[in-house]
Amino acid sequence: MDQSFWVEALGLIAACLTTAAYLPQVIKTWRTRSAGDVSLIMYLMLTLGIALWLTYGLLIGSVPLIFSNTVTFALVGAMLWLKLFGRRS
Repeated sequence: MDQSFWVEALGLIAACLTTAAYLPQVIKTWRTRSAGDVSLIMYLMLTLGIALWLTYGLLIGSVPLIFSNTVTFALVGAMLWLKLFGRRS
């Protein structure tokens, strides 16, 4: 196996870990249906940043960037939906 395999593997592992970091917040917010303490501005900025990273990943053909940012975009989108349309606290 050449070095590029290990570089891609490292990227995929990092992508999985950083993407999975959003799961506890999404699960907690989904269960409680309360996103009152979640910053809307932060999630809007994060969503834009993730969309840009995803676009960049698509343009350069980077599987770790495409994979992680697609999943993260869905998780952050769920948080935004819960913030905007979930029960207010």
